[in-house]
Amino acid sequence: MQKDTEKIILDTAHKHFVHKGFVATRTQEIADDAGINKAMLHYYFRTKEKLYQEVIRRTLNKVIPRFVDALSGEGSFLERAEYLVDTYIEVISENPEIPLFIISELSQNSALFIGEIKRQPSYFPAIKSFMSQMETEMKEGKIREVPSVQLMLNILGMTIFPFIAKPMISTIFGVSDKQFAILMKERKPIIMECIKSALEVK
Repeated sequence: MQKDTEKIILDTAHKHFVHKGFVATRTQEIADDAGINKAMLHYYFRTKEKLYQEVIRRTLNKVIPRFVDALSGEGSFLERAEYLVDTYIEVISENPEIPLFIISELSQNSALFIGEIKRQPSYFPAIKSFMSQMETEMKEGKIREVPSVQLMLNILGMTIFPFIAKPMISTIFGVSDKQFAILMKERKPIIMECIKSALEVK
């Protein structure tokens, strides 16, 4: 029963924090929506900050292990990059609210949010391994030398930005949710073509 109540509170808090952010969310609203009183909410999570911290941890635990798995894949750098692009699009398609939530909270509660990311022990070594192979293959002449951080920014921008801009894309181009999902599937080979073109040794 305790675990069920805790899950209901976390699910409800996640919905409120994702759509309204930390500052605009009130614990009374979470309690009302969860069907409990405020005293019970504080029994499980003593403060709004503790509840928010747990929502962040839960959100990151849902996606970071899959990103780590993608970053740690085997094969050439381009093969690993393709797996990473596939994973980013797949994970964000399943959790479309996460990119906007992260961007919103980075602008309002960056220290707390970054602190939780730093507590993900496998994430940074996975990124380091991915970028290390990139730099090794550049030195070996297998792929063209470009600034590694810029390349990572391009990968992130090409995969994540469409999800952030979905409301604008849907309005301007008249794209339905179903059509947007198709667009994202079609986008995978397009992104890889851009990456391969940028890294082709000439």
